[in-house]
Amino acid sequence: MGNKISQKAKDRIFLCKENDGTDLNLSQCNIKRIPKRILRFKKNLKKLNVGKNTIQEFYGQIEKFLYLETLIAESNELKETCAQLSKLEYLTYLDVSNNILSVVPNNLKALITLNISYNSIQSFGNTTIVLPSLQELIYTHNKVSIFPTEILELRTLRRLNLAGNRLNYLPDEISHLSETLVELNISDNVFTSFPTPIASLLNLETLSLSGNNLGTLSNNFTTLSKLISINFSNCSLTSFDFDLSQLTNLQEIYLSENRISQFGPLTCTSICSILNTIRILDLSNGAFTQVPKQIGWCKNLRRLLLGQNQLTKIPGELFLLNPSIDIILIPNPLEYPLGEWIKEGIPTFLRNLKPYMKCYGPNCTISDLGSELKAMAPNQFIINAFDYDNQPRVSGGDDFKVQMLLNGTNNRAENDGAVTNIAVSDESTTIPVTSPQQPFPMRSSLFFKTIDCIVKDNKQTKPGTYTVFFNSPQTGSYSLNITSDGLPIKGSPFFVELN
Repeated sequence: MGNKISQKAKDRIFLCKENDGTDLNLSQCNIKRIPKRILRFKKNLKKLNVGKNTIQEFYGQIEKFLYLETLIAESNELKETCAQLSKLEYLTYLDVSNNILSVVPNNLKALITLNISYNSIQSFGNTTIVLPSLQELIYTHNKVSIFPTEILELRTLRRLNLAGNRLNYLPDEISHLSETLVELNISDNVFTSFPTPIASLLNLETLSLSGNNLGTLSNNFTTLSKLISINFSNCSLTSFDFDLSQLTNLQEIYLSENRISQFGPLTCTSICSILNTIRILDLSNGAFTQVPKQIGWCKNLRRLLLGQNQLTKIPGELFLLNPSIDIILIPNPLEYPLGEWIKEGIPTFLRNLKPYMKCYGPNCTISDLGSELKAMAPNQFIINAFDYDNQPRVSGGDDFKVQMLLNGTNNRAENDGAVTNIAVSDESTTIPVTSPQQPFPMRSSLFFKTIDCIVKDNKQTKPGTYTVFFNSPQTGSYSLNITSDGLPIKGSPFFVELN
């Protein structure tokens, strides 16, 4: 082609001239080199895009554009970037992805963002890297198998993307980046376990490990309190049971393409700590057979992806979600009439779920708890169930845990013999027993730390209420703890006296 350029390139150059010569887009213009005629813009040009051409080198004229801030040269045939780039003192953005580079561009003192993806840069080599202002390094798909330790010297780095390489470990020294790093993407590598050094990155806001064959997760990520987004999609996970209560900034959870059948109890309970922050929940293309009702309590949720699972039922609490939510439920083997409701649109579907809501612990109350309770006698009281909307429950099936504790009880009997505590009823009743050489202690030395309570669902007689029965063989002051889904009901714990 020589010095000739395409008509498309000429048109773009003319357009740049008409717009003060600050932004020139020569992408996909079938050029082999940067045209000399654009040197007319050397005092004005701030952004140059020569991507998707067949440029093999920049040549010396690139140094003439002294005020250039953005240079895009992706998808060319560059084998190296010339040393003259270092003369561009204002260059803050450089994209040389999808070329055939083997060396990292260097000595760019103002550079903030560097994209070297889809090249052949498997290491930084022995050259000292001088990128003192770099905040974002996009280093994907370079077949990197050993973590480049030179990255650890980039003490201004905020975003590190190493997706699509061959990494299977992170060095402990990645903690050197803990003050600045807010985003780490190591998706589509060959990690087989959660990299524990991640726990040292205390300022991390975005973490992605999708596409790694992890199998299980470590709970190390749950201490990273600044996390906004976590992505564990396609990680061969079979369970997800973590305490998320410290992740009070969490907005996005991606768990698609795993083999998780349901959230564990820790996750279900701790969702209550992120109700007001969570915006996106992606559980699609997995093995979920049930969805926790707590998801419906997330009133700021904007995207809920549940398609391609094994769901037959949907919790009534989804009625509480914003009707404008982007929710995908199909395909799933949903029971009748759920599938029919979906055909009528999501707002109608959600509205029809209201009668199926379960109880919400903090709204539930008790009644008929007498002021004069007797030891060695049957006692009872009523739990009144209310849903998240503070409406009385219209059917049974709620789950309450009732624990009755004797306050101030010593776990050891006072006698001369050795004392052993023996649990005789699911750890609910403890009886100190003397050693075989001593006679069995008198009844006065029996100590009952926890009392069995039986909860009866009154769905046949008075739906939405539950009768609690208990009988203690010992007088004293007791605390009565009542929870549902790990949340205490209104007023719990209660304090009662047995005479």
